[in-house]
Amino acid sequence: MKPFAAFTAAACLGITTGALAQTPTINSYPQLPFYIGAGIGQGSLNRNAAELSGLFNAELDDTDTTYTVRAGWRVNPYFAVELGYYDLGRYDFRGTALPGGAVYVNGSARAQSVGLSLVGILPINNFDLYGRIGYARSQLKFNGNAFDQTTGREDKQNEATYGVGGRWNATRNWSLFAEWMKNDKIRVDSYLGGVDYRF
Repeated sequence: MKPFAAFTAAACLGITTGALAQTPTINSYPQLPFYIGAGIGQGSLNRNAAELSGLFNAELDDTDTTYTVRAGWRVNPYFAVELGYYDLGRYDFRGTALPGGAVYVNGSARAQSVGLSLVGILPINNFDLYGRIGYARSQLKFNGNAFDQTTGREDKQNEATYGVGGRWNATRNWSLFAEWMKNDKIRVDSYLGGVDYRF
């Protein structure tokens, strides 16, 4: 029994050592498959003021702060699946409800999105270049004010989301990223910078 036990132990040790030797790496760090992240930046709403608000003589503030929180699973060094929430900004508008300008209206449209993306990754030393494409459920939530009265509505969209970015893997667990992302139906471009934590 002792020779058999010794042989079994040696075989298990050999299998374990071989598996560890073949563990994939993310750049110079061992792969940690899961990550969470957060970022902040600027959103740009690519909509015509009159089209967005339905008002005459309409004006639109088309940039605002945007942020994201997200979680991902890095399946291998070259591919990940990611779920993210994006607050894409609040965009103020103003104009008149009638051509003559008798009824002045002001309001805002807030853009939000939840998306699931496939992420392709190109590791280069301690940097990653990546591109994403996915599905998003998004909404524009409108509020308008006239004559001291407030009205609201929500426009919801199923849409494509896509983007490109770069990530610097500063340590085994921490990364910094910069990214451009677009939502194609609500037409918001986001420019984000943030941090990921891998575990």
